[in-house]
Amino acid sequence: MFKFVETPTFTHDVRIMTPIDDGYSEDVLRTTFYYLPSDEVAKFDLTTTEGTTDFLKAVVAGMHDLVAENGAPLNYTEELRDKLFRRTDVRKALGNHYLTAIAKVPEGN
Repeated sequence: MFKFVETPTFTHDVRIMTPIDDGYSEDVLRTTFYYLPSDEVAKFDLTTTEGTTDFLKAVVAGMHDLVAENGAPLNYTEELRDKLFRRTDVRKALGNHYLTAIAKVPEGN
């Protein structure tokens, strides 16, 4: 039986690879995404900064377990979200993760 959900969401751990001296730092950004219909996804121009930002604002419902540089907990806000969206490493990881997640087909199908 298929259960129809009007506004489906899913929460995944997204790996963020941030360049550091002589390598990368790998962090996890727990993110809840809206599952958009394919016709809505097609409206975004993912080849432009503006289009990618609009896409991320449409698909990211929330981010969890955020901490400041000193380890203090941070609350998810639109202001913090927009700061994170300005980072290339975060943008790339979120966009790629979402597109991979919705396109994934179980092996054998």
